[in-house]
Amino acid sequence: MKPFFVAGLLTLAAAGPLLSQEPLAPSPDNRDFLTRSTSDKLSQKRYVVAGDRAYEIGTLDGAFPSMGWHIKGHMGGVWAHPIKLLDTYQLSVAGVPLPPANRFTSAPGFVRFNYPGVNGIEVTRTTFSPDGLPAVLVGLTLRNGSGATRTFDFSILATSELVSAYPWSGTVPTFDDLHQPDQVTFDPTVSGLVFTQPGKPWTALVTGSPLVTAGTNSARFSGANVALAAPQPKQASGKLTWQVTITAGSELSLWLVIAGSNVGRGEVYHTACEALSGPECKLEAKVHERLALLGRSRVDIPRKDLQAAFDWAKFNLADMRREVEQPQIRDTQEGTVYPPPIATYARLRGFGAGYPDYPWYFGTDGCYTVFPLVAVGQFQQAKEHLNLLRRVSETVNGSTGKVLHEIVTTGDIYFGTAQQPGDSNETAEFATAVATLWRWSGDPDVLNANYAFIVRGLHYLTSALDLNQDGWPEGAGMEESAGQGAEKVDVAVYTVRALNDLVEMASARNDEATRSWASAKVQSLLNRFDTDWWMPAESLYADSLALNHAVPTDPPAYVAAGATSLTKLQQLFWTNATPMETSLASASHAQAAFARLESSTFTGATGFYQAGVGGGSTGTGDLEASALNTSVMAVAESNYGRVDEALRYALFIADQLDAEQPGALPELFDSPGYDHLEAFTKRAMVMQAWSSYGVVYPVVSYFLGIRPDAPQHRVSVVPQLPAGLPSLNIDGVRVGDQVLCASAHRDGNVYTTRVSVPPGFQAEIGYALPAGATVKQVHLNGTPAAYVVHTTLRGSEVVVQGFGAGDYELQVEAR
Repeated sequence: MKPFFVAGLLTLAAAGPLLSQEPLAPSPDNRDFLTRSTSDKLSQKRYVVAGDRAYEIGTLDGAFPSMGWHIKGHMGGVWAHPIKLLDTYQLSVAGVPLPPANRFTSAPGFVRFNYPGVNGIEVTRTTFSPDGLPAVLVGLTLRNGSGATRTFDFSILATSELVSAYPWSGTVPTFDDLHQPDQVTFDPTVSGLVFTQPGKPWTALVTGSPLVTAGTNSARFSGANVALAAPQPKQASGKLTWQVTITAGSELSLWLVIAGSNVGRGEVYHTACEALSGPECKLEAKVHERLALLGRSRVDIPRKDLQAAFDWAKFNLADMRREVEQPQIRDTQEGTVYPPPIATYARLRGFGAGYPDYPWYFGTDGCYTVFPLVAVGQFQQAKEHLNLLRRVSETVNGSTGKVLHEIVTTGDIYFGTAQQPGDSNETAEFATAVATLWRWSGDPDVLNANYAFIVRGLHYLTSALDLNQDGWPEGAGMEESAGQGAEKVDVAVYTVRALNDLVEMASARNDEATRSWASAKVQSLLNRFDTDWWMPAESLYADSLALNHAVPTDPPAYVAAGATSLTKLQQLFWTNATPMETSLASASHAQAAFARLESSTFTGATGFYQAGVGGGSTGTGDLEASALNTSVMAVAESNYGRVDEALRYALFIADQLDAEQPGALPELFDSPGYDHLEAFTKRAMVMQAWSSYGVVYPVVSYFLGIRPDAPQHRVSVVPQLPAGLPSLNIDGVRVGDQVLCASAHRDGNVYTTRVSVPPGFQAEIGYALPAGATVKQVHLNGTPAAYVVHTTLRGSEVVVQGFGAGDYELQVEAR
């Protein structure tokens, strides 16, 4: 028999090879049933399986070793934020703990472990977290591979760790200061283990189906043991046991649930009951919800590695959703105090940055992640996160408009208040994120809800955070490192971009005063940008400017004593790419800068470094290749028509898809400065939200050239294909409340763009020619067509304009 839905799903991929060989390739019949499996170094690699209320983190062999560094060694296990539920659980057959799994599979919405047989019993574990429930469901398939009926005990040994996501190991107070001993009891009414902590409403419940029958096969709950010593002093352990009978050659399924609540027992009992009510249906719903994401921005890429990374990026982004109840907002002042809360919210809903150590809400991370979210049509997720950032920032920072940096799921604010220096970049990045979502979605609420906050924030950024009034805000940027001057290049360019975005948003709001102010500010800064930042001898923009005096907005910054003007500093940080990422660099300066950034000084065999060889705060470089840095380079290259180089950086990221968990894009890549299999308590994120930026956004917005202006019901489709991608096709692209289909093809000197324009939209259709090419002839739907050529940073964009709903084919022949 088929024990539950997942068996049928995985049957389609059962014959697929391991990752050490060629991964299972999508086909018209099975591409929706994507799975990725491995049997390599399972004990050294981590996984996460997540819902929006709970998740589980362990190693690919099915174990739960100590991992993470925020709460050192305690970031794994089962979480239902804002609290952790279990540190570990262990499964046993006939009193024998299951050996390490020998095969691990990632699939849309769940993971699967295959274990070696124990006394003739083969076990498969399928784990997932239903969205909307603070619970993790564990499905066990028990198969009797022997030639006789077997009766045996099956048990789960659960060890609790009821702690909140904050405080951490290095804060005041510390994790240990507030961590109290757990207690465990057995509740016969639910045949479950109930873990609690005195004085707290925190509760975890572990239970399962009390009786499962299938013909002569059965699993009957037989008892519990709570008189067990826990591995660590403040933990509690308990065991549940079922007596199982399975006839020869057949199998039986048993579902277990780990449910939790930070508000009380009532919720946890309700959650467990709901979770065990039709778990197969819940798994089926979870899988179908994940697979539905593939229908949005459904792209066909002739490279399997990039195709897989693009598709799995959609799942990774969905796995980041995070909803918590009753967070208490308090300012911890970088973890130095623990004051009473200043507000309590009913709930927060947004997305986390990464697992296991960044599962909460961030300003900068969230704003970068909006770009891939809109490109794959996940508008609601982006909207919820931006609303969360605005609401909590207003609660903490009042009317300043400054965006918070880090909001833990407990509600604790670690960094980013108006009383703290930096990070200055995220106030600007928030404005761009809102503008980007608004352009793609056309949702007036996105603009209306955030507009006043953005106006206040950009005034604050360009006044209170620009004490020397030179136009460049002071304060920390993305690279929080010693030796930098008070003014950072990423803060500068993101500020200019944000002001440009505000010009557009103010026009839509008929706010002429703000539009004029922002426009004048942009022009003033652009007039000075090259003079203030370009370093001809380095062929790079300065990564910071040192002032001749200290400033309270960045007190640790390097001071150029005795200088009479700005002092340009160059420490070879990755932020050197941001002037090109934002299209602020002139074409000539970009070309010179790219020659250095693409060299071995900045770019290694696996990606773009944090700081180039000989750079960084110590002058020894920081040769960790990072997904964000590499993403920024992919976008930067695309802005200047360097799509072959952009593809190179996108493929660096795609190549990491199976580095640790199959199907997860990590934060850092194996590189001279980082061992991706180093100690679990030092390792970077196994899955990171912004890592999809450099895979998804270049493909949709540059290679296919899709740029919506949904508020005005316009869309531009002007592709530019890399040599390594002679064709690209996409359908289901969300633009406003419609969907668009497009394709691009290159055959010698003939460039073809096909677009299905949705109802209610006007389109511009074209192609961006490679450098040196000129137009020979242009045809639209087989007929010679009038066209215009726009000279842009990408090169010569040949376009035809003014097309309503319908199907169009533009063919540009070049010479």
